[in-house]
Amino acid sequence: MTDTKILIVEDEVIVARNIEKRLINAGYKVAGIASSGEEAIDLASSLKPDLVLMDIKLKGKMDGIDAAKAIRNSYRLPIIYLTSYADEETFQRAKITEPFGYLIKPFELKELNRSVEMALYKNKIDNKLLGNQQRYEIAVHAGKTGVWEFWPNEKKYFSDKNLKALHGYNEDELSDNQDDWTALVYEEDRAEMAEKFQEFLDSNEREFLLEHRIYKKDGTIGWVIDRGILFQPDSEKPLRLIGTTTDITEFKNAELALIESEERFRNVFESSGIGMALLGLDSNFTKVNKSFCEMLGYSYNELLQMNMRDITHPADMNKTMNIKYQMVNGKSESSRNVEKRYLHKSGETIWAIATISLVKDLNDKPHYFIAQIQNITQRKKAEEQLVRYAEELKITNQSKDKFFSIISHDLRSPFNALLGITEYMAQYYEDMNSDEVKESVNNIYSSSKKLYNLIVNLLEWSRLHTGRMEVEKTILNLNEAGKEALNLLNENASAKKIDLVNNINEDINVTADKYMIDTVLRNLISNSIKFTKPGGHIILSAIRLGSMAEVSVEDNGIGISEKNQEKIFRIDAHFQIDGTANEKGTGLGLILCKEFVEKNHGTIRIESKENEGCKFIFTIPLHYN
Repeated sequence: MTDTKILIVEDEVIVARNIEKRLINAGYKVAGIASSGEEAIDLASSLKPDLVLMDIKLKGKMDGIDAAKAIRNSYRLPIIYLTSYADEETFQRAKITEPFGYLIKPFELKELNRSVEMALYKNKIDNKLLGNQQRYEIAVHAGKTGVWEFWPNEKKYFSDKNLKALHGYNEDELSDNQDDWTALVYEEDRAEMAEKFQEFLDSNEREFLLEHRIYKKDGTIGWVIDRGILFQPDSEKPLRLIGTTTDITEFKNAELALIESEERFRNVFESSGIGMALLGLDSNFTKVNKSFCEMLGYSYNELLQMNMRDITHPADMNKTMNIKYQMVNGKSESSRNVEKRYLHKSGETIWAIATISLVKDLNDKPHYFIAQIQNITQRKKAEEQLVRYAEELKITNQSKDKFFSIISHDLRSPFNALLGITEYMAQYYEDMNSDEVKESVNNIYSSSKKLYNLIVNLLEWSRLHTGRMEVEKTILNLNEAGKEALNLLNENASAKKIDLVNNINEDINVTADKYMIDTVLRNLISNSIKFTKPGGHIILSAIRLGSMAEVSVEDNGIGISEKNQEKIFRIDAHFQIDGTANEKGTGLGLILCKEFVEKNHGTIRIESKENEGCKFIFTIPLHYN
């Protein structure tokens, strides 16, 4: 009570001081004393009292009622009127200001105390109610909610201003006639709404919930949700329904937009020409589309039982999982493109560009992944083919350069020799004896033979590389092929006293082009004769090795260094040495051997050490009856 400040408004000084004394004796604080209405308003503003004792009759232009009205409107302070008398007109004027009490002069201290305490208590309660009312108004307004009451049996209806505002109307624009409110219900919803409401009344339920559309004043259609509670204290009193109507138009539009968006996404997801998949943070598939299933060869249900790791190529596993880790932990953008390989159900490798996006929840936490997978296998194959073509073109260009080098160098040498010998004979033939003529003729024969072999090899190589030589496979007996080759070269071997041995079994047959294999055998045997010293030997043999026949031509000649072994089958590596009897080579024989063997789906290699002989080994597919 000692904290309560009271403003006294009294134009009689003696009366004012007497009231002040009484209040102080009762334990109150006197904030101040005003003798006019204008002064009372000023002191109420500056002193901020808890209560005002206001004399109704004040001297001046403003009486106590006018001053009280101004103070109540501005500061909502409790007012207790002091008056010696009160006629009916004055009383009616005072009542409008909502006073908290009346004290008729003269009054006792007990009356003063009682009136002050009652006024303070009532003001405290009013402030609480006001606060609750304000909070209610804010909540209702912010929540776009209106309040209504309905008496079904009496067809009586009540609506508050917020409900009318929800429909776009001012408070005085819409009556509480039930038919008027029914007309505001969307026409297609009226029958269903009436049916559900009647079902509610016929049931034992006390609460109901109903969602429907309404017409608004501006002609638009809104969505609302009605919530109501049924009251019937006893059978003597009528049914009464109290409820609220909340505008959910924005929510409903958002919901419909979300449904439409989800439908669009579902249509795009299902009908997309590229693979699409939803994955949990654990990389398990939760949804996949038809294109993704077709891309990998799995059914929908099979993929839903799988993890991304199950279909990722091992070589791309770390890269894929690292990207996923960075996205989940905020170390990279939430959408990434990655070129990676997938594993088809058949085991085939599928190249793809995967666009992986991380979807987050309302709390900005990682939720799941969306992956869009575009199959680029054909593009990758085309790229690889281009690389192969580029490499083949490079080799072809190198071969072309070598080809022209051979023509310009190797072809010129025998021609120069021929020209020199024939020129000499043309000038000095009459002076030459028979031995000189014989030697010159032998030199002409040797140069012509070398020139012939070179031209034959060049023509063979040219036919092979221009696609004019086709592989004509037939059944070939290796023993017979070896025998033919050895017979053709027997004279050359005999001239150097070299033994030729055919150790190939007679029952080994292969499927190959006879002309090419004969050429390979002749070139390899001829090569061995060239690099084997007089008195040496050359052994021809063959074994079965799986589905292939492995043929070898082995000599005990001068051999070849490991460094030069890498060059003998390459046209771009010009490698040529003279034989043990100064025989000249074309530089193309072994290259043709390699290409002829490969054309017949075989391989060729060399095993050799310097001065320890040489062994050429090539494989050819066996023939099976």
